[in-house]
Amino acid sequence: MHLLKFKLSLIILICCFNISGSFAQIRKIPSEKPKLIVAIVVDHLRSDYYNRYQHLLTDGGFRRIIKDGSNCRNTKYSYIYSQTGTDHASIFTGCDPAIHGIVSKGWYNRLNDKYVSSTEDRDAQIFGVDRINNKGCSPKKLLAPTIGDQMKLYNNTSKVIGVGLNSESAMFSAGHSANGVYWLDRFSGRFTSSKFYLDSIPEWVNKFNSKKLYDFYLKQTWMPINTMRKKNIGYNLKVKLGLNKEFSYELSKMKDRIGYNTLKTTPFGNMYVRDFAQKAIIHENLGKDDDTDLITINFTSLTGAYPKLSPFDPEILDNYLRLDIEIENFLNFLDKQVGIENTLIILSSDQIANYTNKTLEKNNVPTGVFSMYNSVALLKSYLNISYGSGKWILGYDSQQIYLNRKLIEDSKKSLKEFQEKTSEFFVQFSGVAKTISSSSLQNVNFTHGVASKIQKSYNQKRSGDIFYTLEPGWRHEYKNHGENLSVYSYTTQVPLYWYGWKVKRMEINRSVGIEDIVPTLSNILDLTISSNCNGKIIPEIIEY
Repeated sequence: MHLLKFKLSLIILICCFNISGSFAQIRKIPSEKPKLIVAIVVDHLRSDYYNRYQHLLTDGGFRRIIKDGSNCRNTKYSYIYSQTGTDHASIFTGCDPAIHGIVSKGWYNRLNDKYVSSTEDRDAQIFGVDRINNKGCSPKKLLAPTIGDQMKLYNNTSKVIGVGLNSESAMFSAGHSANGVYWLDRFSGRFTSSKFYLDSIPEWVNKFNSKKLYDFYLKQTWMPINTMRKKNIGYNLKVKLGLNKEFSYELSKMKDRIGYNTLKTTPFGNMYVRDFAQKAIIHENLGKDDDTDLITINFTSLTGAYPKLSPFDPEILDNYLRLDIEIENFLNFLDKQVGIENTLIILSSDQIANYTNKTLEKNNVPTGVFSMYNSVALLKSYLNISYGSGKWILGYDSQQIYLNRKLIEDSKKSLKEFQEKTSEFFVQFSGVAKTISSSSLQNVNFTHGVASKIQKSYNQKRSGDIFYTLEPGWRHEYKNHGENLSVYSYTTQVPLYWYGWKVKRMEINRSVGIEDIVPTLSNILDLTISSNCNGKIIPEIIEY
């Protein structure tokens, strides 16, 4: 009898040990502070993609992040002029463009009397580019510190790495003090960097580039992904989602036209970035000690590269499904390399994809195409008639018009009156919703409405004299791939997901600003919030 009781007790003890051991594996204890912060920004990612396509997704990608993390469902930019570099700067500084200074991809420098790029820096040569074409690249024109800069100032043993398809995305995310920032070189297909950050390219990067994955990807034909998920849904839903539409792109032919930029316009660019980011985490030993590290990663949703595509075209869907697989692979990698319980993941977006004019017309929604070229030509004629012949307009870009202030001053004319008269004329064009002068933005504090959002994009040293917005549904005429005229979004709402570490499973429905990410991270890391930061802490995220 005693022997039977002993055996039963032993069995119960062993079972309890196994159960508790299994439970410990499932509910791993997170570190006091996250060992690694992974900040992912997906160009043109819409929050409604998930609701529309969730039944086609894997369980381990977007679904895992959204189901098990915190979803800030009503996240918006505070300003109206959204653009890749501008948005990345806002996300990672917690400031609006008026403060961080990246008002656009570039602007007119009145002192030098020329247009300058937001990233150009002759003193910071790009690795692998010949000196004749090497204009250099750095984040020097970013006026505010990023969260990565704050981390390095607080503890220089923390590591900060930036990875992206574009230099501006990578640099304005990682900041000034990063240990390494890497992006796709459009001339060679390799990942490169700037001497602003490094004396030489690390050996692990050279080894990665030597595999020539870029050439492997560009030998592919991009066709819709063939998965059982598509076959298991009904015909009506296939038609609704565009799964019955086929497309085919031979990437080698695309490369003949736009070179290695082809990778930025297909899902294979995201595969390339994910693979490189994983190598960066391994070789830079990110998340391997108690000093929190940061890696920023930029993916793409393609719409910016395909102005003729609407958000729900089959190419966009296919890219989203493929990106979902890349997210799943990346999360599985983090599970093994660092542990999700030690990793804080933030996923958001810059610029929201807009509907094309063709799609809007098909649905009888008011739309139109605004020609900046024709409008400026008429404006020049008007100014010549009103004030005499002269070069009154120096340039126009990114929904701003730069006036020749020196000529206006030499002509003894009032700059304010000149701006107001120009603004009043320009607003009469079809498609223009509102115009406002820089004099008004400097002298009036707008607290709400469109003017308030424009004011948050206005930097006195870098912005133009006249700002304008278009009517809903209107888009700029698009003449070449490099223009900034048609890249602005007319909705400011973006997805924002938090996942991993101590993040709770919840939906946050109240209004959240994209600038709120930095102060929230600062609170988690016990960093002093920069006085320039105009975001607010998201209390739901820090209530562990």
